[in-house]
Amino acid sequence: MTSIVASDIDGTLTGDRSALERLRDRFHRRRAAGELYLIMSTGRRLEQVIEGVAAEGLPEPDAVICQVGTEIYLPPFAEDTPPMDAWRRRLLAQYSRREALAFLEGIEGLVMQPEPYNTELKTSCYLDQCSDPERAATEVRRRVEPHADRYQVVWSSARDLDILPAASGKGRAIEFLVRHQGLDPREVIVAGDTGNDATMFREFGRGVCVANAQPELVEACRALSNGRVYFARQPYAAGVEEGLVHFGVLEAQL
Repeated sequence: MTSIVASDIDGTLTGDRSALERLRDRFHRRRAAGELYLIMSTGRRLEQVIEGVAAEGLPEPDAVICQVGTEIYLPPFAEDTPPMDAWRRRLLAQYSRREALAFLEGIEGLVMQPEPYNTELKTSCYLDQCSDPERAATEVRRRVEPHADRYQVVWSSARDLDILPAASGKGRAIEFLVRHQGLDPREVIVAGDTGNDATMFREFGRGVCVANAQPELVEACRALSNGRVYFARQPYAAGVEEGLVHFGVLEAQL
């Protein structure tokens, strides 16, 4: 049976280069044996993931989910690789960027994220310059709530706020990709560290919450009733490795 690992990158895999390189090598051996399908699920753009494989020691993925679950990519990976059209069309059917921007009007201190992180399916800003970021995030949620059939708000790291299509998010993108590839969703194990990873843990039965995880993810994971989230004692890639040993995806090393 092929194990499916879907992991966030920044703060989950990255943060400890030696631990990352050890985990990368273990992933490489499992992938070469046909025993592992690796999904990177990230807020990064595809070109940043490609650069990370070359320069940061990131493992080579089998698929990449970018921009907080609004884009899915399959190999070969290049800067001009288009996102999966079936996923894009599904999300565009319910999303208006103009309407999403209107939800942000008049929030004092709000700063839009750089243009590459604002796409036709993702409207993203920073709230850390607001006098009360949590209150600002709550106000955006209040505005969006009547339109919850079409939009969702993702708030993470006490800074980043995204307005996404209701049908998107990391968890749903992984589920769509896995079924599209003819894989078994029951074999998915996720790993993350911030609030925008919470949908992965809600969507699937098993997950690894690394020791350096932000409080909003820890709280979300503890609220789950399935009891199948592993709270790693170690941070970053070492925590991911620890969790995958716990779930039997990797063997314990002496």
